[in-house]
Amino acid sequence: MPPIGGYYKGVAKPHFAKNTMEITREQLTELREVIEDAVEYFADKHMVSGELVWTCVESLGTAKLAELRGELAAV
Repeated sequence: MPPIGGYYKGVAKPHFAKNTMEITREQLTELREVIEDAVEYFADKHMVSGELVWTCVESLGTAKLAELRGELAAV
């Protein structure tokens, strides 16, 4: 059975609901605050620099985007 969204030129085509690539200013603010809180908590708990944690978040985000685009296999 093909994945949701079917196939596009032999590759699985992602299925997105309408407007899934849009976010309101309020949603973005909430997301930023949640991430900042998590970074602060982790840095304090493990006594590491905030810069190190933000670098990890950046790297994880880059890897996740590559995974979602099919450029990287999930591990």
